[in-house]
Amino acid sequence: MSDQTQVEVVKPARALARKYLEPILFLGDRMAIVDGENVPKERKILDWLADGAGIKSFRHEKWYREMNEQKAIAALDIDSAKMGALVTISLVLKADFERKDAEFELFTKLRKMLKAAPIAVPIDLDEHKALAMKYFSQR
Repeated sequence: MSDQTQVEVVKPARALARKYLEPILFLGDRMAIVDGENVPKERKILDWLADGAGIKSFRHEKWYREMNEQKAIAALDIDSAKMGALVTISLVLKADFERKDAEFELFTKLRKMLKAAPIAVPIDLDEHKALAMKYFSQR
């Protein structure tokens, strides 16, 4: 697929299994801190998604401490998990109103590591949040 072709994101039929949500949360957290800034809105979005999946204390769990980008990408071995990751990290990126080049560079790097085409997500933040939550919970 061409790097310029955008894929429209569709709502998943059901939430992803925890084994996929853990690496997605890790990657989302990486996106939140890559610029060296502590943007509370980015962390709150990840906490909200994690709470929806019943893993709110994810940053304190053993799997989180043992995770790295390569392990996280390798764990996302199905298309819906890859799409969930892209929806999530793009939501974290959107939550930071003062985005830095490091954030765009990490997003692009992760998307390429996932071997995924660019995605088209809702422009509206609340719609994007609702879409992301569909990957984490059916609430």
